[in-house]
Amino acid sequence: MIVEKIVDVLLVEDSAEDADLALAALKSRKLGGKVVHLADGDEVIDFVFASSMSANWNAERAPRVIILDLKLGRLGGMDVLKQLKSEDRTRPIPVVVLTGSAQEGEMQECYRLGVNSYVVKPTDGKLYGQMVADIAHYWLNVNEAFH
Repeated sequence: MIVEKIVDVLLVEDSAEDADLALAALKSRKLGGKVVHLADGDEVIDFVFASSMSANWNAERAPRVIILDLKLGRLGGMDVLKQLKSEDRTRPIPVVVLTGSAQEGEMQECYRLGVNSYVVKPTDGKLYGQMVADIAHYWLNVNEAFH
């Protein structure tokens, strides 16, 4: 039985401008057939954990990659990362953190929590969109996922 994936890319970005650039780049490169954009950490937890805690949970239906901005509103990206990597069912989902700065302590904490990649956002919007598309390409087409 083939199980359809919930999403290929879960983009977590609170900046509407950055999200638009990322979504346009993903679409133009035909990456992530199913892309969901969420702007808030609480929405991410609701979205991912609602499906992961259900009785019919299947790892095949989990997002193939989560691209997570650290600087979010109410519930920050670090808290989202902590929750995703602390639960057995969601720990294997690749999470790529995006941030506006390379703070060594923040980077160390992300890797300690289990992030799969830590990327500093370029300041040029076009480069940002290309970078998100490159990340999606890697996780969707290059990386061999372990199930």
